[in-house]
Amino acid sequence: MEIDGHPTLDLIEELERRGALRADGSPAGPSVDAVRFIAERMQEATGFWLFVPRETFQTGMDDLPG
Repeated sequence: MEIDGHPTLDLIEELERRGALRADGSPAGPSVDAVRFIAERMQEATGFWLFVPRETFQTGMDDLPG
């Protein structure tokens, strides 16, 4: 994977191309609606949660992801 722009955003976009899903949430975990959406889309798939705080994007290189 070659990083061209904002390193964190590029990494997230690459993971999404490989099947990852974004889910809004807090340090307590993903939002209830996000969990429901993921459960419907992924069914029996297993994985892990990764919390990426908004401060991760504050490098001056890019805007926060939408």
